[in-house]
Amino acid sequence: MPAAEVSRGALIASIALGVVTGLLWLLLLDGAVDPGHSDPAGDALGRAYAAIMVNVLWSLLTIMTAIASLKGSAPRLAKASVLVIVPISGWVALTAMALLAQSDLPPFRWPIVILAAVPPLAVGWCFLVLLGRGRMSRIASGALPVAILAVCLLIEPLSRMRNATEDAEDARRAKYDEDIARVPADAAMWDWTPFLDTQNNDRRVKVIDSIRRLDQRQTQAETMLDRGDFPLGNLGYFDLDPTPALCEKARRLLRKRVEPLMLKTPNSRPYSDIALQVSDAVAAMSWLVGYDCSCDVEAMAWEAMAKDYVRPNYTIHELAELRDPGRLGRTLRERPERFSMLGPKSHLKAWLKFTDDKSLRDQALAGARKLDRRMDEAVEILSEHDPGMRYTLLQYLGELDLEATVPLCTNALSELHHEIAEVYRPGPNDEPPPYSELLERLGRTEPLRALIWLARNGCAADAELKGATALVNAYRESPGRAEMLATLTQLQR
Repeated sequence: MPAAEVSRGALIASIALGVVTGLLWLLLLDGAVDPGHSDPAGDALGRAYAAIMVNVLWSLLTIMTAIASLKGSAPRLAKASVLVIVPISGWVALTAMALLAQSDLPPFRWPIVILAAVPPLAVGWCFLVLLGRGRMSRIASGALPVAILAVCLLIEPLSRMRNATEDAEDARRAKYDEDIARVPADAAMWDWTPFLDTQNNDRRVKVIDSIRRLDQRQTQAETMLDRGDFPLGNLGYFDLDPTPALCEKARRLLRKRVEPLMLKTPNSRPYSDIALQVSDAVAAMSWLVGYDCSCDVEAMAWEAMAKDYVRPNYTIHELAELRDPGRLGRTLRERPERFSMLGPKSHLKAWLKFTDDKSLRDQALAGARKLDRRMDEAVEILSEHDPGMRYTLLQYLGELDLEATVPLCTNALSELHHEIAEVYRPGPNDEPPPYSELLERLGRTEPLRALIWLARNGCAADAELKGATALVNAYRESPGRAEMLATLTQLQR
């Protein structure tokens, strides 16, 4: 075969491989520049995908350099060097990707230089060897492998930077463990709060639990608020009572904390400089407002301050939402942390929240039955996007002294219709499971009990009763099935 034809075939193959390599290279860089953040499983999948991309890309580069070495014109030493350096650079690229997976740590995003530089240099060498002629071409074909090697050697200082950071973090964690081990269980709140400054969520939860067990935490929290060293972002985690005194002291500290952050010259600093302080203030005010402590003045001051910084984030909109009258006292009314916080103004869902606690269930149901607004609030619960609370209401539907009004019947039957329709039904060729398995799937017949109560109290439930009957008939006989079928059939009009 003539040399010209061989060169033409090698060139065509190299162009095709070069196009594919270029596309993969762009995709790889896009993922490396903006890796995104997901849950641990999602992050692991992303890293696996990036590793596959690197392997495929460098495999193509190796094939291209092999073709160029066989069919192109270059010094033997340059050809041999490239055939060794390019595959090794793939391992370097994988190491660079591993560093980029934690781009918030040193060396930050610098490893992307390796991913960005090596493929173009390798592809450039291939086409130079295939197309180049003359002395300058031979010199360039020898210089490019050196350039690739120099880029790859950057991984050494970059890896050293990451190792130094990890060693420092290990030392910090060891000191953290030593220091916290010396703190007595009954130490004051201010002895515990410095240990909240940790990236390890498990450690942070243990510190919070230790603070919540302190008998004097309320008094100590007020002391810290008075002297200004209370961690405002954690105000809602310490199981404190939202008393008027705590409310006033927290508001005072919020006003004090915002003053030094106000800019004399607007747009002179980036919002990132104060993002953490604003986030902590929002967390504190959200808890206070939810427990009926108005923070309108404080929210306006923090919002005005934040708007003077460059590129504020969505948190400033949350500051505006804190002044919504509907949010004032909502947590206290609907989701109080303790049973002792319930009262006549509490929503039905607040009382139902404590039915999960067997020791409080009877008291919670008794309190719910005394609510004058329980009918409207029951319909409201059935209309909201909270499946857990809807299930709880249906579970205790017959114990709340409710009337089967048209709105209650309509909303409750609609919810039950969906619940019953979604339950597994064995196919015509399947062996029917026992009725006891259906009870487990239905949560020990709670939807059927609610349906029976609605039908007995006058709701037009024929369609739901027929659906429930068909569902029960799909399962084979076991204790309770015959009685349930008889009840469902009897209630059908």
